[in-house]
Amino acid sequence: MDAEKTMQFLLEQQARFDARQAELQARQAELQARQAEFDACQTQLQAQFAAHQARFDEDMSRVNAVLLNLATSQERTNEILATLAERHVELERSHTELTEAQKVTEQNLNALIVTVERHIADHK
Repeated sequence: MDAEKTMQFLLEQQARFDARQAELQARQAELQARQAEFDACQTQLQAQFAAHQARFDEDMSRVNAVLLNLATSQERTNEILATLAERHVELERSHTELTEAQKVTEQNLNALIVTVERHIADHK
């Protein structure tokens, strides 16, 4: 009977081992299915990231182009302002010279008027 108990014990152990093996295989299959889902999600996320990165790179290229145009425009504006400032100084100097010349002309005109009035008064 010891042989029968041993045989019974071994059969029960084998049955438990087979049950555990079946359970592990089921878990392994479930994990593989989850891994496949994870891999699919990861692939989708990588594709989305690549698309977003491409759009970001395009946007950055456009921003860089706009900034370059803006910097170029600012340089031209600065050059124009410098030229205008120089011309304004020249205009101010010219205006001052013209004012002085006008004063001289006015003095000469007043002297001419006085001379003409004397000449007319002397001939009356």
